[in-house]
Amino acid sequence: MKPLGRAAWPLSLLYGAGVTLFRRSYESGLWKRERFPFPVISVGNIEAGGSGKSPLVAALCQKLSRAGLRPGVVSRGYGRSHPRETRLISRGEGLLVPVERAGDEPALLIRKVPEVRLAVAADRREGIRLLEGLCDLVILDDGFQSLEILPSLSLVFLPEALFQNTMGIRDLLPAGPLRELPGTLSRATHWIIRRQEGPPGESREREARLRKHLLAILGPEGMRPILSVAFQLEGLREFDGKAAGPVDSLSGRTVAVVAGIANPERIKDTLQSLGVRVAGLLALPDHAPFTPDTQEKITRFARESAARGSEILLTTEKDRIKWSHCPDSPLPVLVLEGETRLLDREDWDRLLTPAGQGIA
Repeated sequence: MKPLGRAAWPLSLLYGAGVTLFRRSYESGLWKRERFPFPVISVGNIEAGGSGKSPLVAALCQKLSRAGLRPGVVSRGYGRSHPRETRLISRGEGLLVPVERAGDEPALLIRKVPEVRLAVAADRREGIRLLEGLCDLVILDDGFQSLEILPSLSLVFLPEALFQNTMGIRDLLPAGPLRELPGTLSRATHWIIRRQEGPPGESREREARLRKHLLAILGPEGMRPILSVAFQLEGLREFDGKAAGPVDSLSGRTVAVVAGIANPERIKDTLQSLGVRVAGLLALPDHAPFTPDTQEKITRFARESAARGSEILLTTEKDRIKWSHCPDSPLPVLVLEGETRLLDREDWDRLLTPAGQGIA
């Protein structure tokens, strides 16, 4: 949802009152919160839209699998054809249902980490119960607002705007991007930031500003440990899955991009930082299905982009997982692959080992 700005301020006050009442219903004990007899790790944020939650879930699953553990994941499966259905879609041996029934992000996670056990559910508690006995721990993708569950660990992405200034009720939906007030960040056990490339001194200064703003909002008692991640575009694949080289091989070339993700401009900015000329961007709605109308939009965009000098049509893994066939395009179609890397490795190791507080 795109923020509406100051004109929507009265609606933000109403929204804020609603989410506060909802939260306090759980905190007061009026509504029951459930704790499970095995570790549950929540990954979430307080902003509408994408912040890198699902790529982080994939990175955590890969790390835990390498450590000999069996991770399970519960996702809402946004954009799936049966949004109220509770369903086990992977037992650790690949996708059990069509992509449309799983949702794009769960289907992509299973492709990247085939051994993951995964359930899609509107009620996260029911999803967790489906995974009992199949895994050693469960990760909730986008779980911070699932107050009905008491997680062992709660990892929350900090809003990018907090690097520049403090945030408050004026930033709540629909006027701003926040789903909850910044004060609720203290409900997390750990905070996550996406570290940007740049000189070390610049990064330290940026993170010092962030801590200053958080301290002003939460006070010393509300501060939490901060862990860092970095998302990188790693490589290119042809539509049929064959490797097509590193992303930096596009440097100096002119491309067009189709992206149905929460922040398509981020893809464009990353490509331009690598010296790629982006002649056009077709931004589709997040989780947009691959309908005939969508296919026609892509075909028309590809033809217009070719006429403007584009050499390649790029799309994302999240889009490709939904495309049942290659769109009609005069340009070759390549898929951008990326992954989240866990920085501060020793901190992550302490958190995600049996001796750590998260999966003891």
